[in-house]
Amino acid sequence: MDPKVSVVMASYNHAEFVREAIESVLSQSFPDFELVITDDGSQDDTVATIRGISDARIRFHAFGENQGACDAINNAIVRSRGELIAVLNSDDYFLPNKLALQLEFLRAHPSVGAVFGLPRIVDEKGHDLTESGHPFAKVFTKENRTRVAWLRHFFESGNCLCHPTLMVRRGCYDKVGLYDPLLMNLPDFDMWVRMCQFFDIHVMPEHLIGFRVLAHERNTSAPSAPNLARAAWETTHVLGHFSVLPEAELGEIIAPWPQHEFSREPLVTLALAALRIGRPGYDQFGLGLLRECIARDRQSFPVKEYFRLVGEHDPAGSRLARLDRSARESPTRFSRVRSLLARLGTRRKPRE
Repeated sequence: MDPKVSVVMASYNHAEFVREAIESVLSQSFPDFELVITDDGSQDDTVATIRGISDARIRFHAFGENQGACDAINNAIVRSRGELIAVLNSDDYFLPNKLALQLEFLRAHPSVGAVFGLPRIVDEKGHDLTESGHPFAKVFTKENRTRVAWLRHFFESGNCLCHPTLMVRRGCYDKVGLYDPLLMNLPDFDMWVRMCQFFDIHVMPEHLIGFRVLAHERNTSAPSAPNLARAAWETTHVLGHFSVLPEAELGEIIAPWPQHEFSREPLVTLALAALRIGRPGYDQFGLGLLRECIARDRQSFPVKEYFRLVGEHDPAGSRLARLDRSARESPTRFSRVRSLLARLGTRRKPRE
C-alpha cells in the first residue's frame, strides 16, 4: 500500500549534513511515510553516506552528473507515491513532530492546498541563530491571508515562505506542474505564485525544521552578487504569472491602481504597478510588458511615454548612462570619465 506522505529530498555535496537530515525524517513521530531522495551528481561522500543508511522507507536514485536542483527535486516527486508531499533540503532537518502537525492541519482544512511552518535558523554546527538577530529569523514570520491577498503580498514584497517547511497535496503539483528547471534562485517563489492562482495556503506558527545557514554565502538564497543578479532576472519571469490572472483578481492585487490616463487597460496597469515598485526585475518586467501591449495595440499606451519611461527607469541598471551624463554635466571630468566608460564597455565579465 502506498504511504500517506512522501518526503522528497534533492541532495548535493552535503556529506557532513545529509545523515542528520535523513535521520530527522526516519525518527518522525508519524510513521507512514517514504523518503525519496535524488542525488544531483555529488562530488563528495554524499552518495556513500546515503547508501550507508539502511531503511526500507528510503528510495534512492543518483544522477550520474549534476543536472540542477529543480531536476533533482522533480525526479524525486515523480518517483514518489504519497498523497501528501513534504520537501526537505539535504543540509536541513525536520523537528520531531513536523509531519504529524502538518498532516493533522491538512486533514482539518481540506480547502488548503499547501501548508508551511516556521524554521529554526541554525548555523553549520546546529547552533541557534535566532537570538543573534539573523535576517532569516523574521523574514518567514507572516500573517495568514486569503489566496488573492497572498498574491498581492508576493507581488509587492516577494517571497516569504520557507520551502523546506512545505507539505503539499499531490493534486497541487498535478494542477500547476513541477519546479521550473530554468530557475536557480527563485523556483520556490515561482511555485508559490503558481499555486496561489488556484489554491489556498497556510503558514503554521510552529517551528517545524532546522534551517541551516552555511558560511561563506553557500546558500542559494545568500545575498551574493551572482545570486542577486540571477534573482533579478528570474523575478521578471515570476511576475509574468500575474499577467494571466482574471481582471478582478488583478485589480485587488495591484490596488490602488497607478494613476495614469492610460492605465485603464489591465496589463498596462500591471506594467505601471511594477514600475512603481521599481525593485530589481520589476523595471525590466514592467517595460517589457508595456512593449508587448503597444505591439498588440498602438492605442494602448503612447510610444513617446514608453520611451520616456525606458530612459527614466534605466532597465539595464546602466552605470554607463549615469557616468556619461555626469561627464557631460562636468566638462572638467570628461576625460577621466570617458576613460572609465571605455574600460567598463570592454569588460565582458565581472572580476573573479
